[in-house]
Amino acid sequence: MSQSRGYLDDNPELESALEWAERWYHVPVLLVLLGFMLWNRVRSWQNFIVDGEVLFSGNDAWYHYRSTQYVVQNWPSTMPFDPWTNFPYGTSNGQFGTLFDQIIATVALIIGLGSPSDQTVAMTVLFAPAVFGTLVAIPTYLIGRRLGGRLGGVTAVTVMAFSTGWLLQRSLVGFSDHHVAEALFQVLGVLGVMVAVSVAARDKPIYEQFLERDIDALRDTISWSMLAGVAIALYLWVWPPGVLLLGILGVFFLLRLCLEYVHDSSPEHTAIAGAITMITTAVVSASRITVLEITATSQSLLQPGLALAVGLGCVFMAWLARFMEQREYGRYVYPATVFGILAIGAVLMAVLTPTLWEFFTRNVMRVIGFSISETASTVGEAAPLPGVGKLFAWHGFAVIVAAIGGLFLLAKQFLSDDAPAEELLVVVWAVFILSATFTQQRFEYYLGAPIAVLSGMVVGRFIRWFDFSADDGIEYYQVITILAVLLVIVVPLFAFGTTSPVEAGKTGPGPAIQGWDESLQWMEGNTPAEGAYGSGGDATLDYYGTYEKQEDFDYQEGQYGVLSWWDYGHWITTRAERVPNANPFQQGTDTAAPFLIAQNETRANDILDSTDEDDAKTRYVAVDWKMAETNGNILGDRGGKFFAPSAFVDGVQASDYYSPLYVQTQSGSFRQVTFQQQAYYETMVTRLYRFHGSAAEPQPIVIDWENKETRQGGQYRGAPTNEEEPEGQRQGQIVRQFQSMEEARQYVEQDTTSQLGGYGGAPPERVPAMEHYRLVGSSETEPYEVYGLPSLRQHSAWTKIFERVPGATVEGTGPANTTVRTAVEMRNPATNKTFVYRQRTQTDQNGNFEMTVPYSTTGYDDWGTDEGYTNVSVRAETQYQFTAIGTNDGNRTGFTGTTEVTEGQVIGEDDSAATVELEPVTIQQGNGTSSESRTPMTEDAAEAGA
Repeated sequence: MSQSRGYLDDNPELESALEWAERWYHVPVLLVLLGFMLWNRVRSWQNFIVDGEVLFSGNDAWYHYRSTQYVVQNWPSTMPFDPWTNFPYGTSNGQFGTLFDQIIATVALIIGLGSPSDQTVAMTVLFAPAVFGTLVAIPTYLIGRRLGGRLGGVTAVTVMAFSTGWLLQRSLVGFSDHHVAEALFQVLGVLGVMVAVSVAARDKPIYEQFLERDIDALRDTISWSMLAGVAIALYLWVWPPGVLLLGILGVFFLLRLCLEYVHDSSPEHTAIAGAITMITTAVVSASRITVLEITATSQSLLQPGLALAVGLGCVFMAWLARFMEQREYGRYVYPATVFGILAIGAVLMAVLTPTLWEFFTRNVMRVIGFSISETASTVGEAAPLPGVGKLFAWHGFAVIVAAIGGLFLLAKQFLSDDAPAEELLVVVWAVFILSATFTQQRFEYYLGAPIAVLSGMVVGRFIRWFDFSADDGIEYYQVITILAVLLVIVVPLFAFGTTSPVEAGKTGPGPAIQGWDESLQWMEGNTPAEGAYGSGGDATLDYYGTYEKQEDFDYQEGQYGVLSWWDYGHWITTRAERVPNANPFQQGTDTAAPFLIAQNETRANDILDSTDEDDAKTRYVAVDWKMAETNGNILGDRGGKFFAPSAFVDGVQASDYYSPLYVQTQSGSFRQVTFQQQAYYETMVTRLYRFHGSAAEPQPIVIDWENKETRQGGQYRGAPTNEEEPEGQRQGQIVRQFQSMEEARQYVEQDTTSQLGGYGGAPPERVPAMEHYRLVGSSETEPYEVYGLPSLRQHSAWTKIFERVPGATVEGTGPANTTVRTAVEMRNPATNKTFVYRQRTQTDQNGNFEMTVPYSTTGYDDWGTDEGYTNVSVRAETQYQFTAIGTNDGNRTGFTGTTEVTEGQVIGEDDSAATVELEPVTIQQGNGTSSESRTPMTEDAAEAGA
């Protein structure tokens, strides 16, 4: 007996206190950890209140808010169909309006005493992820305790509390997506199965007990197995694509039953628990079916069908085990037979039902196959994990400890005859989730729990190995060892994690939603309500109406769509209360993608006309600077998204539009920048965002590079070096500016590794004007105010709203067989900046010409939302000014003219054409003039059409 033991014997009160602490220490520790987890997740909540309104982070949170509002108004029903997205079809998405939204709506109803305000619902949605994220720690503790005792459970929660991976990121206040609820209910499902198989191992149920109706002996096994089945069904209710968990359980039961047979144990007990669990899951899931087909994205036949297949598989394996035992087959014949049957079944499925086989293999590879499709690569969360180093950054040495724990438990399954089934379940679960994480990094929010419980198991069993308790002497080496183990696991999380007050306190909705919100609020107040386009009046599409599920919603006259990239669809629905063509469900990409990169206006209009209804059209296009920006690798959320649409269009790729250049920074590292091809400037998104539909001329800008070679022999384009620079040019410049186009073209002719234009808004060749799209409103926020982008890459407004209009016809006369140019200066009051819309056409042999222009210069107040049209904010500062250079009495002469274009003419309410007659003016030539004129003009001015 040590001295410390003797001291305790002399102090019974201290001994009693230590015994109490040993028995109950975990309760206050867990409360502190849970309190820290909640505080760490909610402390930045005020950042999400902007001008008194709640702004969520990301995209999906906004649609969850909409789904929750619907449940609040129709409790407990969820939205069966939504015509407020995916124009012109509408949608029914099984991943929203699930148990996640119903729980939040119920809490909001309780807080609001049955009638919560919009602000109450929004605040409830805002805080929901933090609460769900904190609750994940409870089943994590229970799993950790089952594997490593109470200390193992406490260690698991400690690791989870200080880990900084996706579970933390997805459970911060404001990120109100279903991800964190998925993590919570998946851990609950795994815990339920662990308890079920452990109870079955203890009670050893057999088939004959069911025949004899021995309820007392079967009660615990049946009860816990059914509860496990309900827990799994709840997880699938939260997220229908969670069928991965059913696959994990199928593999677990397959391996476990085979191992039990090989170790001369009856697989029947575990098989009974598995069958009851999976059949219960199938029954509960079947009650939630919304589509009678096999799909993973909705509550379909897949969820109950796969659960039933696993359950019946357990029954079959139990029968097969008895059959082989009775005939005394060898131990390894059983697993060989089982895997042989599975192989034959797979071959038959591939031959007899190739579509079903392709469905399963495609989805397995998509989730755990370490491969990614081109379209999935455009989704940040679906991209592969950048590398194993990320796991160490998020979880520290807990990753290594967990790996050791997993290998220990796996070896124990093969080497020990009495290894618990629940330990194999945790290993299989961890391996599958790790594979899923490396395939799609989004699944890392699942991985936090397996890493935590395996780490807790190692610590708990390590301390148990020291047999440390109040009844034994406390040796200093034991205390030091325990502290060392905890420090190795926990300290790196403090040192390198992002849970510090400085980092976590910076979270907020982000600049994107704020940049968009200004323009979307403008759209809500300055465009006709849905159903009022062209007629005026109130909306005819009920925002929270109940609509029967259908494949193709019949939109009524006056209802319309707003085209943008799919990322922004939910914002358009919830903030502007308009119907987007595309949404973050990636619906509508087959329209949005080809439209945005269409190479001419006619092709773009044909794309819209092919999907629009006769009486419901796409009326507006919303674009932001990211959609037109090719640099997708700028730090953080500064990256562009131009690369994305090409992934959804056959026959094109991002390299058709831009090319990379690598620039060495002062630190010696390389940064990628891009320069654009002419095809980029011909796309609709570029012509809209950069040029506002105006024609664009080449500028005296040259992109210069040098072909270089990496150490590995690869080729890349880098900054030019060791060249004799023209006067006034710095060495190593990539972007060169010249005084004239002639100088720029001459430089390109002499340097084969250079290109005219291709940077910012400078095209290599002329870009023609558009006739049917006009800028009508924008955000006030400008990107360079937020990010400080270089001056040549500055974008004038974060988001711009364009209207598709018939356009006004302008008819005129001028000199025969010559080019006529027109220009009008427009002012955008949101940014207080002006731009010039330019267009040109050719006169015929009689001097007649005709053009269609999208901008009006007068009559704005005659046509607004009361009349069913747009309250145009971007208005003309001048009339349309026309110029041409021709001959008059044999002399080279300039011609000019002006005309007004009314708003009624542009929107098609006035069919008459605007007219203009170009009259001769003097062209200044040196000190003299020629021809009769009213106002002298320069030749350069005539050419510019100013």
